[in-house]
Amino acid sequence: MNVISAETTFHGTPLESIFKTSKKTIQEYVREIDRHCRYKSIQSQVTRGVVLDDRGPLIDLYEACVEQDAHLRAVLETVESQIIGERYMLARQNERGKYIKDVEETKKIQGSQFTKIIKGIVEAKWYGYTLLEIMPDINPLTGKLAEVNIIERRNVLASQLRVVQRQGQWNPGWDIASSQYSKNYILIDNGDLGLFSATTPTILAKKFTLANYVNFSHTYGQPIIHGKTESESIQDRQRLAQNIANAAQNKIIVTGLNDDIDIKTFTMSNSEHIYTSLINFANTEVSNLIVGSESMAGATQSYVGSTNAHQDIFRERIEMYRGFIENVMNEEIVPRLVSMGYIKPGLEFKYANRVEMSNKDKISLYSFITDKYEVSADEIEKEFGIVVGKQFNAISEMASNSGTINGSSNDRRIMSDEEYYKRYGHRRGERKNSSNVENFLMEGE
Repeated sequence: MNVISAETTFHGTPLESIFKTSKKTIQEYVREIDRHCRYKSIQSQVTRGVVLDDRGPLIDLYEACVEQDAHLRAVLETVESQIIGERYMLARQNERGKYIKDVEETKKIQGSQFTKIIKGIVEAKWYGYTLLEIMPDINPLTGKLAEVNIIERRNVLASQLRVVQRQGQWNPGWDIASSQYSKNYILIDNGDLGLFSATTPTILAKKFTLANYVNFSHTYGQPIIHGKTESESIQDRQRLAQNIANAAQNKIIVTGLNDDIDIKTFTMSNSEHIYTSLINFANTEVSNLIVGSESMAGATQSYVGSTNAHQDIFRERIEMYRGFIENVMNEEIVPRLVSMGYIKPGLEFKYANRVEMSNKDKISLYSFITDKYEVSADEIEKEFGIVVGKQFNAISEMASNSGTINGSSNDRRIMSDEEYYKRYGHRRGERKNSSNVENFLMEGE
């Protein structure tokens, strides 16, 4: 599919790009790697004005794999779910090194336009580079940035620091390193071809393998129905064959007295495992490269220890992504937003320093904490959405001195405070309705 698009713009000027994202082959990938190698070999010997770093065809390969491979798309969605949301903030560091969140300024960076910035930064690791366009206009309805764009990669010569209006042609174009554009345009160059350069050949091989597997299933996956008749007439045999062919739909077949029908089923062999194992291998390689673990991208593990190990690797990989985003934000994005007057100076972009865990682990953690520390009801409602009342085990010193205040000194504190309260109906050091008992005895007299 060859499509020329002029929808994307640079500084208001439409860019013309050619999209070829269908029927991609491994030979095209090899050709683009050869092109990049030639560029690296001669880049210092060619004068300015010649398009060398044209990665448009390579971007076609990358986008074809993202569009057509469900597993890769799911892995990327998993990463995005961990880097987007209310996990980040604008904060100021105090003298003790603790980050204090600025609530009002953080609201400015929690919106759809700022999400584009984060996605563009992390996509630089996958595609190799991203050119962000941040316009200073403010949306009057939301008070947030009105326009943020990711410039079409096919028109960006990342290593030559230039944007071309027509893909593959040097002029007309713009030098993004000039001071005129440096305020609103930010090039995030990973320095290589990106992680997709390693996933693309595997996915292309997987597509070829999957097509062969479908053909194999059509050929050998269905049983053969064998009919035998004593009639020598060709018409009778053809009539029987037609009846057998229609039996799958009609659910009934009528044969002659001496006709036989036999279903030939194939025994299980290792032939089909060749295809499935290659497909699983490709999925595992993609998962390991992007998120560091195949189990966190949908695979199952045979025992708990293996799953926990993969979760640790996954969390480390997500921390790496977040660290990369924080560095780019604080070094490139935030200073420009400050110069635009959009956010206050002195703030840093920071991901919340909290442990990502499952609901089961959260419940265990809160059970451990609330047994030793007082936790506010607002915190419980914020984390779990459950409205709770007064905390039983937050009643303090009275319980700790329970053996000496109106209580028995025989309490060996075998039971916890909660168990004591549930069993006797009052806390340690208290007598349950003692005045009521005395009044009852006096009235009886």
